[in-house]
Amino acid sequence: MWVETGAGPGGSAGQWRDMSAQALEDQYSPSRWSPRLDPDTIIEAHIAAAAAGTRRARDSVQTSLHVPYGAGVREQLDIYLPNDSSGTYPLLVYIHGGYWQCLSKDEAGFAAPPLVSRGVAVVAVGYNIAPAGHMDAMVQQVRRSLTFLAERYTSTRGIYLCGHSAGAHLAAMVLSTDWTEYGITPNIKGAVLVSGVYDLEPILHTYVNDALSMTWPCVQLAGLSPCWTSPVWITLTSSRSCQRRATSSPR
Repeated sequence: MWVETGAGPGGSAGQWRDMSAQALEDQYSPSRWSPRLDPDTIIEAHIAAAAAGTRRARDSVQTSLHVPYGAGVREQLDIYLPNDSSGTYPLLVYIHGGYWQCLSKDEAGFAAPPLVSRGVAVVAVGYNIAPAGHMDAMVQQVRRSLTFLAERYTSTRGIYLCGHSAGAHLAAMVLSTDWTEYGITPNIKGAVLVSGVYDLEPILHTYVNDALSMTWPCVQLAGLSPCWTSPVWITLTSSRSCQRRATSSPR
């Protein structure tokens, strides 16, 4: 399924503007796409599987859980460590999805065991979710988590970002960071962004925004759509994203 995104800076209106409200919401609701199961069943099964996988990961590998990178309740990291006391392993930083309003790091460690077994440290990032959390604050939290890791783990072989859905959006925002504002530049060597939402304008017109309470002027002012603001060369192609090659400077 494809949702061509909206105008953006200097762009033209895309196909999503011609959809009915129901059709647009269906496009942004993967849980509605199953021909066999109802959305609530799919969501509950996903959460249960992710939580169970995380519990197994915590029981099977060396961990440092609930490590604070800030003063907020959710500003914590779960770190899954390989058996390498030298600290020269790569760090994979995973940012969970949930449309910025559900899930947590407690459902984000399920993929750690196979990576840890190959000498990769895995970090699950916690951040405030809506309605308590606001989008611009979430972006800042994830960026600060990266600076914390860069300061704490100085001997690693680099940081690799991974995010799913809303987490992929936040990871893309990390890639557009001006690190001079933070006094340290994390050694980010790569990123895997899975099924991300890179243009926020269409979701302003769906139920997803009920908890987020975003407005288009605020999204534009804060540069929260990485599709239109990313300073790196990336091509974003997803059923819930735009398709555009970013220029070398923000537009």
